Amino acid sequence: MDGQANVSSIDALEAFRADLIGFLEKARVALEDAEGEVRRTRTWLDVDRSNHWTGQMKLRVKQLEQAEAEYYNARVTRPTESHASHKMAVARAQRRVEEAEEKLRVLKRWRMQFDNRATPLLRQLDPAFHLVGNHLPKGVHSLGESIKALQDYAGKAPAPKPAAPAAGGEGAEP
Repeated sequence: MDGQANVSSIDALEAFRADLIGFLEKARVALEDAEGEVRRTRTWLDVDRSNHWTGQMKLRVKQLEQAEAEYYNARVTRPTESHASHKMAVARAQRRVEEAEEKLRVLKRWRMQFDNRATPLLRQLDPAFHLVGNHLPKGVHSLGESIKALQDYAGKAPAPKPAAPAAGGEGAEP
């Protein structure tokens, strides 16, 4: 051994480091998007749909009560007439209340199933979150340090940054 390493492509390491940083950013965004979608879906079920069907239930119960009151008033005020249209209105309102009750039952079942299905899947992402949050940034840092050490070893300093223009304007001498 002659004690000298043959370093030929530090640029390839720099390109790999840049690609790794790009991957790290894209992976972080993808993982956060996946977690965000789960949160948004849970909120949609818990808040949006729950509020909607609870409100529908109240509205439909009021409509049923109103239809029943109209049917009762029609029977009292006009006992000899047919009240088929009022009976149909009461039956329709009753079906709408039952539909809202069923939707609330289904919503409750969906919320339980969603948590039972989504939580284990999110837990499967924990290692990826750990990798993207801890290991890859350390790897990027370590790779950067290695690149600096190789540049120093090869006698090739990093490209200097362009100097800022002097405060005195163009042509001013130091």
